[in-house]
Amino acid sequence: MAVPGEETHAALDGGWLLPEPAPRETVHTRSIVCRSFRRDDAMIDIDGRFIDTRPFDYESDFRGPCQAGSALHNMQVRLTIDRTRHIHALASAMPGTPYSGCSEVNPNFQRLVGLSIGRGFRKAMRDRIGGVEGCTHVIALLDAMSAAAVQAFASANYAPRKPGQPAPVKVWKLEALIDSCHSYRADGEVIRAMKARGR
Repeated sequence: MAVPGEETHAALDGGWLLPEPAPRETVHTRSIVCRSFRRDDAMIDIDGRFIDTRPFDYESDFRGPCQAGSALHNMQVRLTIDRTRHIHALASAMPGTPYSGCSEVNPNFQRLVGLSIGRGFRKAMRDRIGGVEGCTHVIALLDAMSAAAVQAFASANYAPRKPGQPAPVKVWKLEALIDSCHSYRADGEVIRAMKARGR
């Protein structure tokens, strides 16, 4: 079933407002996609996928002949996050890797279960699965997923609730937003409006 807005994420050649480029040809495409879901048990699932492709046939020293468009990297992670923003469960898969041993680190990602995705997550994650204990690309994906989790909880505040579903979780306080970016500057109109609304 098509989800409104998701075609925007797949429109690689549409929607760009950048200046007209110099003559060029595509040599690489990387996509990181995070999709968030509110479960019936009030937890949030975030499915993340990291993909690298090359638009031409090439010969890999480790994989042999590779077809144009085949995934050099295809890393996938599902985080299940509870209402306290802790990782309740994690699933991972690597359908496309540059080396045969890459997927051997999949069990190590279970070390993240129980961690909070709040402040300090990136350091704690790297302490558990950094270096030879993990995968550079999965770590990049998890960085994106931890940021997406904040938006997932925020979006759940706006999503219609089924009867009996608990109230959504608020993931930030106004004080944490102040001066975190240009629009949230302390003397800006957005923060003034939020303060006036009592948020």
